[in-house]
Amino acid sequence: MTRVRIIIAIVIALAIVAGVAMIRRGGETAGAAKVTAKNDRAHTEHVVEARADERAAATVTQSIAARTVRIDAQTDAYVQATIEDLRNALANVPPAAADAALPAAPVDSLRDSLNAGITRANRAAGDADAAGGAGQD
Repeated sequence: MTRVRIIIAIVIALAIVAGVAMIRRGGETAGAAKVTAKNDRAHTEHVVEARADERAAATVTQSIAARTVRIDAQTDAYVQATIEDLRNALANVPPAAADAALPAAPVDSLRDSLNAGITRANRAAGDADAAGGAGQD
């Protein structure tokens, strides 16, 4: 009977070792699944945040592009108006006699117009600098 007891003890010991190994393997698998699920959730959250940042950047870029187009159009219109003012001022100069001194050109209104434009441009640049600096840290 001693042999039977030894065999039974060995079988019981093997069953215990096998049970412990199965429990450990199941725990490792469950733990790995939890870690994988946690990593997948974190990755999804980061992707969602990155996509939101990408959409915000695209919106800001479009806004800047539209503003630049508007400013370019206004600048072109202002330059064309200034050129037209110069042409008109030169066209309004009366012809001088051959021996007479040249009369003074009527540039007062043109000078005032140019000075007003420069003042507006300086004010706009100051406002743009103030607005640009306010959003930066």
